[in-house]
Formats: sequence, C-alpha cells, structure tokens
Amino acid sequence: MLIEIMIAAAVIFAALLVYGYCSNFRLKTERYNVQVPGMAAGGSVRIVMLADLHGSSFGRGNQHLLEKIRAEQPDLICIAGDMTVKDGRGAETALALCRELASICPVYYAAGNHEVRMDCYGEYCANLRKMGVVFLDNEHRDFFMCRKKFTVYGWNAGEIYYRKFWEEGGVSAEELEEQMGMPDPMAFCVLLAHNPEYFDVYREWGADLVLSGHVHGGIARLPFAGGVISPSLRLFPKYDAGLYENGDSTMVLTRGLGTHHIRLRFFNVPEISVINLSNMLQKCEK
Repeated sequence: MLIEIMIAAAVIFAALLVYGYCSNFRLKTERYNVQVPGMAAGGSVRIVMLADLHGSSFGRGNQHLLEKIRAEQPDLICIAGDMTVKDGRGAETALALCRELASICPVYYAAGNHEVRMDCYGEYCANLRKMGVVFLDNEHRDFFMCRKKFTVYGWNAGEIYYRKFWEEGGVSAEELEEQMGMPDPMAFCVLLAHNPEYFDVYREWGADLVLSGHVHGGIARLPFAGGVISPSLRLFPKYDAGLYENGDSTMVLTRGLGTHHIRLRFFNVPEISVINLSNMLQKCEK
C-alpha cells in the first residue's frame, strides 16, 4: 500500500512538473476596463501592457507574441520593465521584440530592476530610443485622444526600492515628486512603475492608472489563495496579479511573460494585459 501511495505521489509530482514546464510557453490575454472621466462619448483607448519577459521567446523571434499583440490593434503599448536579465542576457531578444512593437503603434517603456542593473544599461536605452521606443527614465510624455489629455510617466525606481521583506525602507509621494514632478490634475495620469508594492504611494502622488509587473503572479498560484511568493520573499503577497482599486486610482498588475530564478510557472500562465480606457465602465470581455 505504501509503495502504491509513493508511486501515485511521484506520478502526480511528475505531472505537475510537466504542467509547470508547458505553462512557460502558453500565453493568455487578460482584459481590463478602466473608466476615464472626460473622454469623448463612445471613445476608447486600448493599451497592451507587457512586463517581465526576461529574454524569453514565444515562437521564433517572438512571432506568436507579436501575432497576439497585433490582433488587439492597440493604440499604444506600455512596457513595465524587466524585459531582460540583469547580466544582459536577453537584451538582444528584447530589442528585437521592441523594434517590431514600434512598427505597430507608439511604445512607452519604463525600466525594471533588471534593466537598471545591466552594465550595458545606457547602450540598451539608447538603442531603444533609436528604434522609436519612448523610454521614460523618470520622464513623461503627453498625448491627446478622444478629446482627453493623457500623460504617461515612467518611474526608474533604482535598486534601493526593491527591498526584501525584512529590509526597512520604501518611497514617499514627495520622493516621486522630486524625481518626476507632479502630474497635471487635468490629465489622466498613467504611471509605469515596475514594483507594485507602493500602490498607495502612487495614488497619493497622483497616478490615475498604474501599470506594474515584477511579482510574476506570485511565481506559483493556488486556487482561492492566489500568488504564493513575491520577489521580496513575501508569502501570499498583497498584490500578485489582476486589477486593484484605491480611491480614484486603479492598478493593473500583470503576471508577466517570462521566468527568472524559478523556471516554472505553476497555474500561472504568461499574460498579455489589454486595458481598455473609456468614459463608461463596461463588463470585461472574456
């Protein structure tokens, strides 16, 4: 009887490993609707948000990923960091993908903790800008759509803001103001901020919509419990994936695309986030 139980456990464990490995190469499009007061009636802005590719490829030259993005016909693409790995591996893959993305629509990119630690960070940013990607290093850009002003900010958090749970520190709204200025209260402010842990501070600073990654969906996900562990080694982190609201601010936190230290994504399929901005809240598409 004991042997049978051990065999069954081994089979289940092996099946989970296979499932986790296969999950690395699937893609799921998650859809979110966010209300933007003041937009023209019937108008909408579609954002595709990507993060945490870590040099991975979905099909040769990321063609599978690109096909899914093109099918969404986005108005803009926002990248919330960690498309590479800190030692520079994956930089060429990320650059090749960004070159293709820039041919689809405007691309806004803010760094994650891996980009800022690359020795070739300056060269990498310069190459992105040469191909037409708007790389936001504590900078912002304005655009107008549907008779509404939008401002996209990109926060370069720096290594000190990616602390383990036992380390003291954080960020304040005043620090964000010093680094990026204050958003125009008449514009709809979209903040690309790789680390979602500071959502309350982003709201206090003035972000209407925060686009984040970093947590990888909690690495593994459990039914009803959500993500298991964050990069800061917090168990069952407060923010793991999905849509969060705090007052007038909304955060969309993607599960991300790739893997890094842990190469399996248990019950945690890579995500393409599609955010529809409109002047009316509508039921999310399935």
